[in-house]
Amino acid sequence: MEDYKTVLIPDETEIEIKKSRFINMVFHIETEEEADAILAEIRKKHYKATHVCWAYVLNTNPRRQKASDDGEPSGTAGKPILEVIDHRELKDVLVVVIRYFGGVKLGTGGLIRAYGGGASDVLNHCTVVKKQFSDQLEVVVSYSSYGGLSNGLMEREVIPINEDFGENVTLFFQIPVAETSGFLAWIEDKTNGTAQIIRSEPAFVDVVFTL
Repeated sequence: MEDYKTVLIPDETEIEIKKSRFINMVFHIETEEEADAILAEIRKKHYKATHVCWAYVLNTNPRRQKASDDGEPSGTAGKPILEVIDHRELKDVLVVVIRYFGGVKLGTGGLIRAYGGGASDVLNHCTVVKKQFSDQLEVVVSYSSYGGLSNGLMEREVIPINEDFGENVTLFFQIPVAETSGFLAWIEDKTNGTAQIIRSEPAFVDVVFTL
């Protein structure tokens, strides 16, 4: 499983180009059915819109993607939106750009810039997270080992997601899978082999990421 970037919270922006109104939206999706349901709601709400153009990329193997020009000249709307998603290496994302025609034609180049620009505008505005495939670890140490281990963790800038102080100290970590072996070797060395390691199934965790 590979790490990937996505958007979890829907967002919306709006721009005007030569009297045409472009409403730009982004959504987190994980299936084609989710995308279809969102698009149906948008079309219902914006039934007076001239075009509802969109593109999405799913985190599947092989990767699944789709785009629509919705009546605009071929390749001038869905493709530019998809290219913005790809350029930013996003997955499980649907981007929609709605156009209310303002009476002035933009031409092929103008449409490509408008739809690509709309996609960029909303993605610039939203919060992107990295889905990081991580091992779930519990590290159990004695109180005598805890102080030195805690100081070492601060030096490495590794922060436990939780700590439990009982008969011993249990520290909970989410460590990127590729870094787990090195981290556990360091734990063993730091605690002279006395730490008890409990390793659960790896899972995706959300890490805020700035584009």
